[in-house]
Amino acid sequence: MALGIVAISPAWADTTVTITSTTVDCQVPTPADVPAPATPSAAAGNAAMQNRNFALARANFRPLAEAGDPEGERLYGALLMQKCTGLQDKEAAASWLGKSADAGDAKAQAALGHAYMNGEGVAQDDTKAFALLSRAAAADRPAAQVDLGYLYLTGRGVAMDRYQGMVWTVKAAEQGMPAALFNISNAYFKGEMLPQDNDRAAYFMTAAMQRSTLAQRNRFAGDINQVTRAMSMADLARARMKALRWSPGQGSLSDVLDDARRVQARTAKN
Repeated sequence: MALGIVAISPAWADTTVTITSTTVDCQVPTPADVPAPATPSAAAGNAAMQNRNFALARANFRPLAEAGDPEGERLYGALLMQKCTGLQDKEAAASWLGKSADAGDAKAQAALGHAYMNGEGVAQDDTKAFALLSRAAAADRPAAQVDLGYLYLTGRGVAMDRYQGMVWTVKAAEQGMPAALFNISNAYFKGEMLPQDNDRAAYFMTAAMQRSTLAQRNRFAGDINQVTRAMSMADLARARMKALRWSPGQGSLSDVLDDARRVQARTAKN
């Protein structure tokens, strides 16, 4: 997928969408150590993360991780995996996530599966990614469902099964996951796993953009450009208004699976 920075206003459908490719240079000094609190806690660490106080987050997460607490191991691993904190150490991050994943933490399994899928802190290994993501997806972790759907759709770590890929993608999308909604949009636009339909592609693209961060839109810059260039601004505006009325929920995208089944049946006949 193309990478870039999305320059976009909230009322994007009424303006020109421009996406430019660039590299974000993240040079952040390592924050100084702060003393561990008398009683380290995940809640305090998460609050520090929200305030971008990464030193205080580390001071809370690290003692929990070193004490063998699976949640602490996962949180500390996730902190070390992040960019722009001054603390990034992907190999150490993967190690801590592995300890938590082995203890059965589904969020850690999802994060470690993603790391294996992309070779972040570990050697890239689709087979290991598939095993971890399958466990996390079955535990209803939407991030794992997105990644598992992608593995099925592309045949990485498992035999390609586009229908099964859409099943997992829809499960994540019904929980409001922007990446899953972007993937559905792309499937409609390309007409591979779903019927080719620009209107549906724009609908799901706008639903994704309404729920996504700038970084998430950045990941799907190429897909966004393709759809916006293929449609008029009036059509995009209508898609946006329809998407505003959609609410996530189990079964809310059953029509997408109906479309996927029709494509599967047509493909089987051929």
